[in-house]
Amino acid sequence: MLKRNSTVKIAPQRWQDNAADGSFDVVFTFEEKVFDMVIEDLHNRNHIHMKSVLVINLEVKDNHEEAAIGARLTLDLCQEIEATDSWEETIDDIVGGFEKQHRRKLLYGISFY
Repeated sequence: MLKRNSTVKIAPQRWQDNAADGSFDVVFTFEEKVFDMVIEDLHNRNHIHMKSVLVINLEVKDNHEEAAIGARLTLDLCQEIEATDSWEETIDDIVGGFEKQHRRKLLYGISFY
């Protein structure tokens, strides 16, 4: 996994250091403790834009097989969210349908920044 990761990114990334990366509509995490850190950081930031952001956690074990499955599931979920006019109004239905179809529990929250 480390060898593959080194070809994808230069170094580990810290969510807290991303303020200069621009704005986000949706943030995915793949571990519950990371989800909690992202939510906490968003709550502690100065809410300058008051722009909503959807944070979703899809728990994925750190191995090649689970990473590939998680990537496909994340893409499916992104496409469903993208296909809606307003994810804020339909996210409960989207998540419920995803959980039922894939038998995977999602954590999600809406925050502002």
